[in-house]
Amino acid sequence: MAVPPRLAAPRPSSHARPLAFATLRLAPLALLAAACSSVPPEGRARLELEVPAQAIALPSEAVARVTLHGDQYATVMLIKASGPIAFHRHFHSEEIVYLLAGSGTLHLAQGDREMRAGDLVVVPPNTPHGFTPGSDEPAVLLSTFVPPFQDGDRVPEPAR
Repeated sequence: MAVPPRLAAPRPSSHARPLAFATLRLAPLALLAAACSSVPPEGRARLELEVPAQAIALPSEAVARVTLHGDQYATVMLIKASGPIAFHRHFHSEEIVYLLAGSGTLHLAQGDREMRAGDLVVVPPNTPHGFTPGSDEPAVLLSTFVPPFQDGDRVPEPAR
Protein backbone atom coordinates (compact mmCIF):
# COMPACT_ATOMS: atom_id res chain seq x y z
CA MET A 1 0.00 0.00 0.00
CA ALA A 2 1.29 3.29 -0.97
CA VAL A 3 1.83 5.94 1.63
CA PRO A 4 0.27 9.23 0.70
CA PRO A 5 2.78 12.00 0.35
CA ARG A 6 3.06 14.13 3.45
CA LEU A 7 1.83 17.62 3.05
CA ALA A 8 4.30 20.25 4.09
CA ALA A 9 3.16 22.98 6.42
CA PRO A 10 2.51 26.17 4.58
CA ARG A 11 5.48 28.54 4.66
CA PRO A 12 5.00 32.19 5.33
CA SER A 13 5.19 34.27 2.26
CA SER A 14 8.40 36.13 1.68
CA HIS A 15 6.51 39.40 2.24
CA ALA A 16 5.25 38.56 5.74
CA ARG A 17 8.63 38.15 7.38
CA PRO A 18 10.14 41.56 6.52
CA LEU A 19 6.90 43.25 7.52
CA ALA A 20 6.97 41.59 10.94
CA PHE A 21 10.61 42.63 11.49
CA ALA A 22 9.85 46.17 10.31
CA THR A 23 6.96 46.39 12.75
CA LEU A 24 9.18 45.25 15.63
CA ARG A 25 11.88 47.74 14.70
CA LEU A 26 9.37 50.60 14.58
CA ALA A 27 7.70 49.73 17.90
CA PRO A 28 10.16 51.76 20.03
CA LEU A 29 9.58 54.78 17.80
CA ALA A 30 5.82 54.39 18.21
CA LEU A 31 6.23 54.22 22.00
CA LEU A 32 8.46 57.31 21.96
CA ALA A 33 5.95 59.20 19.85
CA ALA A 34 3.16 58.25 22.24
CA ALA A 35 5.21 59.39 25.24
CA CYS A 36 6.10 62.68 23.59
CA SER A 37 2.49 63.41 22.76
CA SER A 38 1.69 63.65 26.49
CA VAL A 39 4.51 66.12 27.24
CA PRO A 40 3.39 69.75 27.35
CA PRO A 41 4.85 72.01 24.68
CA GLU A 42 8.14 73.73 25.42
CA GLY A 43 7.79 77.03 27.25
CA ARG A 44 9.36 80.36 26.39
CA ALA A 45 12.29 81.51 28.51
CA ARG A 46 12.27 85.14 29.62
CA LEU A 47 15.52 86.98 30.22
CA GLU A 48 15.79 89.88 32.67
CA LEU A 49 18.86 92.03 31.97
CA GLU A 50 20.66 94.41 34.31
CA VAL A 51 18.54 93.50 37.33
CA PRO A 52 20.49 95.69 39.83
CA ALA A 53 20.20 98.62 37.41
CA GLN A 54 16.44 98.01 37.20
CA ALA A 55 16.31 98.29 41.00
CA ILE A 56 18.11 101.63 40.97
CA ALA A 57 15.50 102.90 38.53
CA LEU A 58 12.66 102.05 40.95
CA PRO A 59 10.92 104.96 42.71
CA SER A 60 12.70 106.66 45.60
CA GLU A 61 10.58 105.19 48.36
CA ALA A 62 11.70 103.52 51.58
CA VAL A 63 10.79 100.17 49.99
CA ALA A 64 10.05 99.92 46.27
CA ARG A 65 9.18 96.66 44.51
CA VAL A 66 8.34 95.39 41.07
CA THR A 67 7.20 91.93 40.03
CA LEU A 68 9.63 90.52 37.47
CA HIS A 69 7.78 87.24 37.02
CA GLY A 70 4.59 85.60 38.20
CA ASP A 71 2.88 82.39 37.15
CA GLN A 72 1.12 79.43 38.77
CA TYR A 73 4.42 78.17 40.24
CA ALA A 74 6.27 81.20 41.66
CA THR A 75 6.48 84.98 41.95
CA VAL A 76 9.81 86.82 41.60
CA MET A 77 10.04 90.37 42.93
CA LEU A 78 12.85 92.89 42.71
CA ILE A 79 13.02 95.02 45.86
CA LYS A 80 14.99 98.19 46.54
CA ALA A 81 15.13 98.85 50.29
CA SER A 82 16.32 102.34 51.23
CA GLY A 83 14.55 102.01 54.58
CA PRO A 84 13.45 99.14 56.79
CA ILE A 85 11.10 96.40 55.64
CA ALA A 86 8.69 96.04 58.57
CA PHE A 87 8.37 92.78 60.46
CA HIS A 88 5.78 90.59 58.69
CA ARG A 89 4.93 87.03 57.71
CA HIS A 90 3.47 85.15 54.74
CA PHE A 91 1.00 82.39 55.62
CA HIS A 92 0.94 80.76 52.16
CA SER A 93 4.38 81.22 50.61
CA GLU A 94 7.96 80.38 51.34
CA GLU A 95 10.13 83.44 50.57
CA ILE A 96 13.61 82.94 49.17
CA VAL A 97 15.60 86.18 49.40
CA TYR A 98 18.88 86.78 47.57
CA LEU A 99 20.75 89.99 48.42
CA LEU A 100 22.06 91.28 45.07
CA ALA A 101 23.68 94.49 46.29
CA GLY A 102 24.27 96.31 49.55
CA SER A 103 24.08 94.90 53.03
CA GLY A 104 21.66 94.79 55.92
CA THR A 105 20.23 93.01 58.90
CA LEU A 106 17.68 90.23 58.58
CA HIS A 107 15.33 90.23 61.57
CA LEU A 108 13.89 86.88 62.68
CA ALA A 109 12.11 85.79 65.85
CA GLN A 110 15.26 83.85 66.82
CA GLY A 111 17.49 86.91 66.43
CA ASP A 112 19.17 89.15 63.87
CA ARG A 113 21.53 88.04 61.12
CA GLU A 114 23.87 90.30 59.16
CA MET A 115 23.66 89.90 55.39
CA ARG A 116 25.81 91.17 52.54
CA ALA A 117 25.63 90.96 48.75
CA GLY A 118 25.65 87.33 47.64
CA ASP A 119 23.85 85.97 50.73
CA LEU A 120 20.63 83.99 50.45
CA VAL A 121 17.98 83.20 53.06
CA VAL A 122 14.99 80.85 52.87
CA VAL A 123 12.08 82.01 55.04
CA PRO A 124 9.47 79.25 55.57
CA PRO A 125 5.75 80.11 55.50
CA ASN A 126 4.37 81.63 58.71
CA THR A 127 7.80 82.86 59.85
CA PRO A 128 7.99 86.48 61.06
CA HIS A 129 10.82 88.40 59.37
CA GLY A 130 11.97 91.89 58.41
CA PHE A 131 15.02 93.62 56.96
CA THR A 132 16.94 96.84 57.61
CA PRO A 133 19.50 98.11 55.07
CA GLY A 134 22.99 98.44 56.51
CA SER A 135 24.20 101.67 54.94
CA ASP A 136 23.12 104.80 53.12
CA GLU A 137 23.09 102.81 49.88
CA PRO A 138 19.86 100.91 49.23
CA ALA A 139 19.89 97.12 49.49
CA VAL A 140 18.76 95.31 46.34
CA LEU A 141 16.94 92.04 46.98
CA LEU A 142 15.51 89.39 44.69
CA SER A 143 12.60 87.66 46.44
CA THR A 144 11.05 84.46 45.11
CA PHE A 145 7.74 83.27 46.55
CA VAL A 146 6.74 79.61 46.24
CA PRO A 147 3.82 79.03 45.83
CA PRO A 148 3.17 82.38 44.17
CA PHE A 149 2.59 85.49 46.25
CA GLN A 150 -1.10 86.25 46.82
CA ASP A 151 -2.50 89.68 47.60
CA GLY A 152 -3.10 89.91 51.32
CA ASP A 153 -0.42 87.35 52.21
CA ARG A 154 1.97 89.97 53.62
CA VAL A 155 0.67 90.15 57.17
CA PRO A 156 2.23 92.82 59.45
CA GLU A 157 3.63 91.65 62.78
CA PRO A 158 4.10 93.73 65.94
CA ALA A 159 7.62 95.12 66.21
CA ARG A 160 9.77 92.97 68.44
